[in-house]
Amino acid sequence: MNQTMPSNPNRPRWLNALGLITLALFGVGAYLSLVVSPPDVNQGQLIRIMYAHVSVAWVCFLAVIASAVFGMLFLWRGRKIHDVLAVASAESALFFAGLTIIGGMTYSKPTLNTYWTWDAKLTLTALLFALLVGYFIVRGLLEDPQRRGRVSAVIGIIVLASLPFNYLAAEWFRTLHPAKSINLDGSGVQMDPTMLQVLLFNVGVAAFAFLYFLFERVRIGRIEIAREEALEAPSGSAEVVRV
Repeated sequence: MNQTMPSNPNRPRWLNALGLITLALFGVGAYLSLVVSPPDVNQGQLIRIMYAHVSVAWVCFLAVIASAVFGMLFLWRGRKIHDVLAVASAESALFFAGLTIIGGMTYSKPTLNTYWTWDAKLTLTALLFALLVGYFIVRGLLEDPQRRGRVSAVIGIIVLASLPFNYLAAEWFRTLHPAKSINLDGSGVQMDPTMLQVLLFNVGVAAFAFLYFLFERVRIGRIEIAREEALEAPSGSAEVVRV
């Protein structure tokens, strides 16, 4: 695979189109969540927080998985583009983890009369956020590109290992977090069909946002790589750049 990266700083039209589509879908998702979806029998209008909270949480998990996979590919093959993809995914994971915590705190205030409780689910999400912050702190401290890429890839794998505990916290620990309404073990869905459709639509919107952030960050990373390679051409280029 040729690792020469394009240095054209212009954002491609398809990426602009993806951003506009994502923005339009976000508007539709907000309308469905606030207007079309019925209130919950027990939680009333408060259920509308779920559409944003669950969506960003699921996509946060997706971004963590992507970052770990790309980090593993870098450990295996040592290609610069894999490091760029891992960092881009980790940045999105950090962003969506922050939104997940904000959503959980927003839900906790009207239900528990406090923004923060040491609930297992919320605490594990905060730990996930802290690990992702540590990921970027480590990248800032290490000067050697190869070592920086390898160490941050290992941290990405550690973050990935924390996901099962986070996902199953409501079943494994004593927690105030509502039990899952969508089970991946084949036991079915305990949710109103309209609510399920609105939720899945918003998950798709969050996934579109993740893809836009990913492609845009990779585009920038490729430009940085191309410029560093141009500067270091006489003495040889490094394997990765700090992105």
